[in-house]
Amino acid sequence: MLALAFLNPLLLWAVPLCAVPIVIHLLNRRRFRKVPWAAMEFLLAAMKRNRKRLRMEQWLVLLLRTLAVLLLVFLVCRPQFGGGGLLSTKTHHVVVLDDSASMTQRSGSTTLFVKAHDRIRTLVDELATHRSGDLFSLVRTSRPAQPEAWTQRVGPELGKRVGALLKELSCGDGHTDLGAALAVVGKRAQEVQEAGRTEFYVAGDTRALDWATEDDKPKPALLAALQALRPDKDHLTVFGKAGLPTNLAVVDVRLVDRLAVAGVPATLAVDVQNLGLDPTTPSSVAVEVDGQSRVVLTVPQLAPGERVAVPIGHTFHAAGPHRIDAALEASESFPIDDRRTLVLQVREKSRVLLVDGQPDEEEPETFFLQAAMEMAESGIEPMVVTDQGLEETDLAPFDVVWLCNVTAPTAATAKRIEDFVAGGGGLVCTVGPLVDGARWNELLWRDGKGVLPLSLGEIAGDPDRPDKAVLTGRDHPICEGVAEVIDILIGNVVLVKRWLTIVDDGKHSAAIVARVKDAEGPPLLVAKTFPNGGGEVAMFAITADKFWSNLPSTDLFLVLVNQMHRAMARRQDPSGLNLLPDGTLRLSLDPAVFRADATVRSLGGDDERTFTAVEGKEPSAPATLAVPMPELRALGAYEIDLVRHDGAPDKRLVARNLPSIEGRLLAFPDKDFPRLYPQELHDRVTFVREDSSIGDEHGEGEVWPFLAALLLVGLLLESLLAWRFGRR
Repeated sequence: MLALAFLNPLLLWAVPLCAVPIVIHLLNRRRFRKVPWAAMEFLLAAMKRNRKRLRMEQWLVLLLRTLAVLLLVFLVCRPQFGGGGLLSTKTHHVVVLDDSASMTQRSGSTTLFVKAHDRIRTLVDELATHRSGDLFSLVRTSRPAQPEAWTQRVGPELGKRVGALLKELSCGDGHTDLGAALAVVGKRAQEVQEAGRTEFYVAGDTRALDWATEDDKPKPALLAALQALRPDKDHLTVFGKAGLPTNLAVVDVRLVDRLAVAGVPATLAVDVQNLGLDPTTPSSVAVEVDGQSRVVLTVPQLAPGERVAVPIGHTFHAAGPHRIDAALEASESFPIDDRRTLVLQVREKSRVLLVDGQPDEEEPETFFLQAAMEMAESGIEPMVVTDQGLEETDLAPFDVVWLCNVTAPTAATAKRIEDFVAGGGGLVCTVGPLVDGARWNELLWRDGKGVLPLSLGEIAGDPDRPDKAVLTGRDHPICEGVAEVIDILIGNVVLVKRWLTIVDDGKHSAAIVARVKDAEGPPLLVAKTFPNGGGEVAMFAITADKFWSNLPSTDLFLVLVNQMHRAMARRQDPSGLNLLPDGTLRLSLDPAVFRADATVRSLGGDDERTFTAVEGKEPSAPATLAVPMPELRALGAYEIDLVRHDGAPDKRLVARNLPSIEGRLLAFPDKDFPRLYPQELHDRVTFVREDSSIGDEHGEGEVWPFLAALLLVGLLLESLLAWRFGRR
């Protein structure tokens, strides 16, 4: 079907002006009074002989002048053919709607998501007017494989259908990948055989985050999607542009300490970042623990891109799940990233395994260690085994393992210890006269590939002439917060009678925290972090008892043991309880204890859902309760009510947070596209103004260039003929 429409139909009133040349011609032919004149008789006779030729010349010039006026009117009215036919092909119009969280930013009195809706409605109305018979599709970036509408026929009723559909859509609170969405949509659109070409539209906020990488390069996924567009059949039009010059966001709430234990002060931090282009003014952030304890902390002025950690200390008095909510107090145009929640599972105790290589009924090797750890304020639960018992003990439940004067572990035990450290566990080694240095080097050092920070040498020192100790690593995490106390005590009260040489060749990455004699003396305490996300390892050159030094009997020992535990314990990973909107919480439930159904409700909101655990394949296998975050609507903490068969309450917590990347709202400048993307893509992508119409976006179906050329040729021909006929 061939449809004709005008982009400026109101100007068609000028069509009657094409009669002006005819009127002028008729006026020129009005009769005058005849006056006989002898000299004109010869001219009249000549004109009668050439009357037919003159009349044809006059009609030809009149026709050209009339057509020139008509073409000029049509040129201003911009006629356009659509719907397929002789002058154009049927087009598939595919709208990709960005429904990521960044579209909730406010622009004037509304949001960008609402503005995108209005732009789509305008586009549909224009298509119905100018492109009747084409195809229309609507896809969201969060669900590119599940279109909201696909290959709908463009017609008068399309606007109502799309308007009703848009009313049902809401903006999400997750992050979407524009390149990945375009790739999925583009591949599906190429399978539509009915359309000869495809016009893609992106209705979004055109963020720099979606178009450029951090190092100012094209987004790989988006680049691949644009390169997949067919140069002769596909085109992309990008609608909308926004970007807040200032945006202060809470990007993280985290546990600074390695783990949280009931009754032990814990250090938390609220990370606030300036994601805008302008410096911020000083502000404040309110922090609540379990919805009760509330403190307001100061956030200093931040330069563009600057991030600050606002510390907060808190003591959790009960084990179990707790939540920490942080919210900026100043309102912004993008308030969704002004708050964040951390769900933390506080432990009753932190378990430590002490391996006693020289057990004694009266005063074992681990006597002082056990005494220091069993203090109520430490939050540590020590368990003592012999080196033989180590071979039968599962290391997984422990946060730290202490090897105290152990002769040498077996090869199998050494492998288990290394796996324990590689998995994040902490290891502390104290030596003594029973330690087989050569065997330790073979199994635990392994030429620098094992868990030991450095290799071991021979026993040194004179018991009759003890040496002092010197703190050399004041900035090490072991000394954090108490470096001055340790420095004073270690230099004044600690005496070292003997030590096992720790080989320091100066070609290592281990940290030497303390030395014997002076700052250049033999290492007394060394530490290192096991590579690839492993745990912390420390090694003393002295015994854990008083046999080689007086350290265990000093006040410093209690401080040092607790500091080492804070720095060496397995780091608690709360990520399983703090999820993004695209994550899934999974809980293993014993069917003998719990029922299958569980209620999930938002704290402080009205979102409540029921989920059912799926039984395992084996009769004795635990059931799995899966809670998909995309099915929840609110941000913040959710409470999970598990139903026990004995009726006892069992509540869990999970946090659903906005991806911090969504706070990067800076716009992508149009001028950067030719600079970043290859030349062959420049004609495939068009960035348009927010108020432009479909005629401004692409000229497919318009015939104004043809009309302009025809008008120019007609005017030139009229002038040429008028000159030619006039000379005759």
